[in-house]
Amino acid sequence: MKVKTQYPEKMEYIAHTEWDGMTGGTARLRESELIFDTPETYGGRGQGLCPYRLFIAGIVGCLNNTFLDVKRRSGLRLLSFSLKGHLIVQFDGEGYTITKFIVTGDVEVAEDELYLGERCIELAKKY
Repeated sequence: MKVKTQYPEKMEYIAHTEWDGMTGGTARLRESELIFDTPETYGGRGQGLCPYRLFIAGIVGCLNNTFLDVKRRSGLRLLSFSLKGHLIVQFDGEGYTITKFIVTGDVEVAEDELYLGERCIELAKKY
């Protein structure tokens, strides 16, 4: 069964980057900008966020917001909530590949809300 969303059917996101003349740059997004750089391990200055860290933070942030949206719609009284992303990138002789990506988390709710909390987790995983 297809579910009708209350949110826009389609979203478009655009980012523009500009080289800083050294080992990183600035990414400009509609509402903000951020500085990224190559980590020192790879010959960079490490003066900004590492793109792989931005990638994992973006995914975990999206999952975080999805769960919070489900929570809000369900009326769940959340006591605490956290997520942790674990990303492994491995060099295979030709280039780097993401070989592992794991997200774990903790959700704390009142004892009388355990069922609803579990249901919210299931729905967040689905969406």
